[in-house]
Amino acid sequence: MVLAALHTHIVAFVSKVHMAPARCFRTVMDLCKAQCKLGLTATLVREDDKIEDLAYLIGPKLHEANWTDLANRGFLATVKD
Repeated sequence: MVLAALHTHIVAFVSKVHMAPARCFRTVMDLCKAQCKLGLTATLVREDDKIEDLAYLIGPKLHEANWTDLANRGFLATVKD
């Protein structure tokens, strides 16, 4: 049922997209035939060289925001000591 849903949806939202290049998640991404894939992550970093695979799996990075700027503008909670 889940695999059938991957073939019929127009948009796929992927949380923690930095994990998509891992073997188990990559299989799911390869099966997902959504016309639009939107990946979100707070940590676009990997210890291997597979971060470059995101362009193939999801597409190019469209926006990057600085977390301190977002906190200063009120979009994120501020860190308290």
